[in-house]
Amino acid sequence: MAGKPQKMDVLTLKALLAAERTNALAAMSAAQLMDERSRAMDYYLGQMDQDMPVPAGRSKAVSTDVSDTIEGLMPSLMDIFAGSDEVVRFDPVGPEDEEAAQQETDYVNHVFMQQNPGFMTLYAFIKDSLLSKTGIVKVWWEEREQESRETYYDLTEDQFMILLHEVEQSDGALRIIEHTIHNGPVTEEIDQPDTGEDELAREDASEATS
Repeated sequence: MAGKPQKMDVLTLKALLAAERTNALAAMSAAQLMDERSRAMDYYLGQMDQDMPVPAGRSKAVSTDVSDTIEGLMPSLMDIFAGSDEVVRFDPVGPEDEEAAQQETDYVNHVFMQQNPGFMTLYAFIKDSLLSKTGIVKVWWEEREQESRETYYDLTEDQFMILLHEVEQSDGALRIIEHTIHNGPVTEEIDQPDTGEDELAREDASEATS
């Protein structure tokens, strides 16, 4: 036989109703925010069709107030966040942390501005905040292997041995794909002392032919 249904206590019922109310209000807020973002984008593009419908055969009104305001604010805001060499700065806790804090500052700024498009990321983030009321930046840590190939020409034997030593010390990070030795014809000129043997040989040859 099935057991009797358990009666829900008052606290559980209130929590369930409060959650449903919050979800409903969130949906209404999301719909309202979506409509405000859509209208803000229309105003940014100068479109006034919702506020001033265009009669047939008549010219329409165009207003660029929103665009002018946002574009006018962007230079001063970008100067605040990206106007110096240090977009991010780590302050030391004590004197012993000064060197580590400076290294962290240099590293994070290098990763953000050099290895990533930091300036354009900040620009898009701030502009989205002004136009859409929300600026979102996605940050993640990515590990990947990237191979590059280098070719060296006309290395001496000592230079090649130095390169080979670096490859052996890299624990597999470096490897030699191809090594070609170019051996062309070599001509050596050796100076020999004049002993007069060549003249004697020529004299013997002249006598033999006479």
